[in-house]
Amino acid sequence: MDFSRIYPSVAVEILQQSHVTMVGGAYNLCNDLARCGVGSISLVDFDTVSQSNIARQDFSSADIAQHKVEVVAERLRRTNPEIEVETYILNYCALSDEEHDRLFGHTNLFIFSTDFFPAQAKGNQAAIRLQVPASFIGLYAGGRAGEVIFWYPGVTPACYRCICKSRYQAFTQGQGNVSSTGGTIFDLRMVDAVAGQIDLGLLTRGEDNRYGHLIDQLGNRNLLQIKNDPTYTLNGRDIFRQYLGDNPANFSFTTIALPMEREPDCPDCAALHNTVAQNITN
Repeated sequence: MDFSRIYPSVAVEILQQSHVTMVGGAYNLCNDLARCGVGSISLVDFDTVSQSNIARQDFSSADIAQHKVEVVAERLRRTNPEIEVETYILNYCALSDEEHDRLFGHTNLFIFSTDFFPAQAKGNQAAIRLQVPASFIGLYAGGRAGEVIFWYPGVTPACYRCICKSRYQAFTQGQGNVSSTGGTIFDLRMVDAVAGQIDLGLLTRGEDNRYGHLIDQLGNRNLLQIKNDPTYTLNGRDIFRQYLGDNPANFSFTTIALPMEREPDCPDCAALHNTVAQNITN
């Protein structure tokens, strides 16, 4: 592939040596990462293409009943013939830590894009255990808004569980998953476009270009929320107006990046921070 038009912004050489593991369904995002030069991708999903997927994801009627990861793998190879693709038709949540790390311990970035809360939760633990950057993509009810959460070891104090503490509590009460029924492919692509830029930043942090600087510029602002519907509110509160004000230009298709603080007693990341603190003390 000819990457000459993106070299000023993207450290293509770094991406070509990078491995991404995608759990879930941001398949258009995978294809766009391949366009940017990502060298290898693992796709993890046991689902097959259904009729309802065609309206919201980059599948066609010819793909129905095929495993999604196999369809996407072939598409990635057509986009970038040099890419290496591994497909895993399995239940991510059923993997033991040993199996997980044997299959995915070599990854440079985890992307979790599933509306199944246990997979997101397991992914947070895996990223922390392996000390590998991760991003978590979610679409809110009806596709009216969405979120991108990211974690980078040593940069973002708060992990996914710190940020989504109330979501963990809701799940224990049987309320953890939020249906995105009503969301269109355009809503998904709005969120994926933000996620893709974060993912480039996570993979190339430290490079002297736009994406190489992005993660340090964001710092602890590792919860990004994207407004698709002008009338979107969260529990009756317009969170975008709260941060951006009442100017008429604050209408829609907007992203806010919110600073997040670590939960001191977080079951997932507290032990990591305590270990780091002890090492500094010693």
